[in-house]
Amino acid sequence: MRPPADAIGTLSLVVGAIAVLIFIGVEGALVFAIWRYRASRHVAGEPATFERNRRLEIAWTAAPALILAVIFVLTLGTMAEISGAGVTPAMRIAATGHQWWWEFSYGGVKTANELHIPLDTPIDLDLTSADVIHSFWVPELGPKMDMLPGVTNHLRLSARRAGSYEGQCSEFCGIEHAWMRIRVVVQTQSEFDAWLAVQSKPRTTVETDAEKIFLANICVSCHTIRGTDAKGTAGPDLTHVGSRVTIGAGVLENTDANIVANMRGWLADPQRYKPGALMPSVPLSNADLDALAAYLVSLK
Repeated sequence: MRPPADAIGTLSLVVGAIAVLIFIGVEGALVFAIWRYRASRHVAGEPATFERNRRLEIAWTAAPALILAVIFVLTLGTMAEISGAGVTPAMRIAATGHQWWWEFSYGGVKTANELHIPLDTPIDLDLTSADVIHSFWVPELGPKMDMLPGVTNHLRLSARRAGSYEGQCSEFCGIEHAWMRIRVVVQTQSEFDAWLAVQSKPRTTVETDAEKIFLANICVSCHTIRGTDAKGTAGPDLTHVGSRVTIGAGVLENTDANIVANMRGWLADPQRYKPGALMPSVPLSNADLDALAAYLVSLK
C-alpha cells in the first residue's frame, strides 16, 4: 500500500498533465484561428461568415465530458486507496484533540503531541475531540481530517521514510491554535516495538522528594504519572514526558542544553509561553521549581 500522500501526488500529476494538454490544445486552436482568419485574407468590409459543423459541436461537447469522466474515475480510485479499502490496518491508534495539545492512545498506553508509528505499515487513526473542532493534518503523510466532539472519524496513515514529519491543527480552535503542533516519528518495526515497550512501563525512578512535590500540588489533579498516585486526565500523561522533543505541543524545546531551564520556565509561568493555556501557574518556591523540573525531565 502506498502512503496516502503518494497517491494524492500521483493523481495531482495526472490531472496536471491533462490540464497542460488541454491548455496546449486550446491555445493552439486560438493561434490557428487568428492566423487562418486574419484580416489580410478577407476583402475589406466583407462580413465574417460561419457555417454549421455538427461533428465539431459534438466533439467539443463530448471531449470535455470524457476528460471529466476519466478524472472522476481516477479520483474515486485515489480516494479508495487513501481510505485503505480492502487493506487491514496493522494497528489502530486513538487520537484526541484538546485545547491545545494532542493525546495518542496505544491501547492502555497514552502519550502526548508525538505520534510514533512503524515504517511501511498501514495505521488507522481514530480521531475525536475533547472540546472544540480540531483538524489533524501532517501534509507529507496524507489528507487532513476533522476531529469533532462526540464523533469518531478515521484516517489512514502510512510512511515509506523513517524520520520525523511535522504537522499542525488545521482548524482554528482558539487563541493558541498556532501552537498545536504535531510530530509524527516514523521508526523501523524493531525501533517502534522498543519505544512502545518503554512507554508501556510505569515511571522507572524511585520516589523522590521532587515526586512528593508533584503529588502534593495541583499537578496531580490534571496529570497521570503511571506508577504513582497521580491519575489526572485533564492534561497530558507525563509518565515519559522527558523523552518528548517539545513541551506544550511545540512551544518549547525539550532536547537542547537548556532542557531543565525550559521545563522550569513552563512550570513557573505557562501563560508566558502559551497565553490562554488551561494549565495554571503553580505557586512553588524556586528550590521546588528546580527540583520538579529536574524530576520531570528525568522521566524518560
